[in-house]
Amino acid sequence: MRGVKEIVEYPHNCKRQANGSLPGLIFLIPSLSGGGAERVASNLLPYISQHFDVTLALLENRLIHPVPEKVRLKSFSGPLESQTAHISRIPYHILSLARLVRKYKVRIVLSFMEQANILNLLTAFITHHKTVISQRIEPKRQYANKGILGQLILKASYMLYPKASQVVAVSDGVRKFLLSDYNLAPKMLNVIHNPVDIEKLSYQAKASLPSGIPAKFLLHVGRMRLAHKAQDVILRAFHILHRKYADLSLVFVGDGPDRERIMSQIDSLGLNNATILTGWQDNVAVFMARADVFVLASRYEGWPNVLMEAMACGCPVVATDCDTGPREILGNNEYGILAPVNNAEALARAVDELLSNKSRREWYKEQAFKRAKDFQLEIIAERYVNLLCKQVL
Repeated sequence: MRGVKEIVEYPHNCKRQANGSLPGLIFLIPSLSGGGAERVASNLLPYISQHFDVTLALLENRLIHPVPEKVRLKSFSGPLESQTAHISRIPYHILSLARLVRKYKVRIVLSFMEQANILNLLTAFITHHKTVISQRIEPKRQYANKGILGQLILKASYMLYPKASQVVAVSDGVRKFLLSDYNLAPKMLNVIHNPVDIEKLSYQAKASLPSGIPAKFLLHVGRMRLAHKAQDVILRAFHILHRKYADLSLVFVGDGPDRERIMSQIDSLGLNNATILTGWQDNVAVFMARADVFVLASRYEGWPNVLMEAMACGCPVVATDCDTGPREILGNNEYGILAPVNNAEALARAVDELLSNKSRREWYKEQAFKRAKDFQLEIIAERYVNLLCKQVL
């Protein structure tokens, strides 16, 4: 998928090579499918490609988000459907990355997500390139219950992360985990938050809502994975709220492995007529711009992109105060309301605080948009460009 607008170059371009060409860089990521990290990568590519000759390398040929025309695109494998397939392809992926580094005389490989980070670091033993890895979330929470592949990723990350040239943490909370659990030197750690593309969201928000979406609704956007996103807590909170607000609906945008379990809970709570599951949507901004409240009940996060996107659309937000992410974004209830993790009653009270008070809801709309501007795409992209350029000096 192509078709990304060109970006005006920054005045502090990276130093060009002797022949006048841009320095080579590989951006390595497991895929460019529907996740938050993948969306961030897609958003950053137009900016990074103004300063580097970029090759986007995908471990799996899964592509949803757009890629700029000037970016070279390589896929190492087709879709991998099992842990066994992922594990068996590791040697091939290392050799494929090494070939790319040598072919395009690449000096830096930037990688997102643990699997790509580990392959980046292993390949550097062969090619000796600079490694810049990005840690999106607390690894122990993400991989503790993911079988053999999860255990391999955890053990390998503990051994290899200290070998990185630079490590990017998406939040101060993730940085603290890296310092404590991985014993990384502070000088190699950089906090660069995920960006929000306010201009794009503003354009998308002008579209019409899909048919069947009611006028008054709460919104949750996220992968349907209960252990992480806690849609079960949202449903219990909505069950409480629905007694007071009979005309209120709950809209879930997203898909995932726990969809059937969520549907079963909706049925058991008697919320079938008040709950809508839209599945995956290319345009989430159109929902965010019209929702009464955006609700995030995660049990853990790194830096929740959807929370920032909802705020950029001017939607008042309620989020759980999990270990990393929401409090850094919302402060002490300055830009949205925080609620305890795994507490449906407290979550319902926080949402009710906004639903029952229009002036407070409007105030939080303004505060949300104000805060989102601190993480505009251009600001965050410049931080990545600065970090990467330092690696080629």
